Amino acid sequence: MTTYTLVVRETSSHDGVDADILDEDGFIQTTTQFRYGDYGVATDREDERPDRIEEEFTVDASRIDIQLERNGRAFAFRAIVDDEEAARVEVADDDWGLEA
Repeated sequence: MTTYTLVVRETSSHDGVDADILDEDGFIQTTTQFRYGDYGVATDREDERPDRIEEEFTVDASRIDIQLERNGRAFAFRAIVDDEEAARVEVADDDWGLEA
C-alpha cells in the first residue's frame, strides 16, 4: 500500500487551478490543470491566492488519474484509482471568490 496526496491549488496567475497527485516522496504521479474561463467563472484577485487543499489516501494502485467535475457552483476533484474514487476535494465558488 502506498500513501498519496491529492493537492488542489490556484495557479500563480489566478486564472485557474492545478491538481496533482503526489506519492509519499512528493513526486507527481499525475497532474491536471484548467482555466476558470473554460467553466464560465473568474476572479479579480491579484494578490494572495486561497490556501491549497490536500487530501491523503492510501491504496494499492496500478492506475491513478484525476477527474474534474463541475456541479452547479462548485468544482470536485476526484482521485481515481483503478476505476474507483479514492479521494475527493470540493471547492465551492464562494470559498475561492469565483464569480460567473
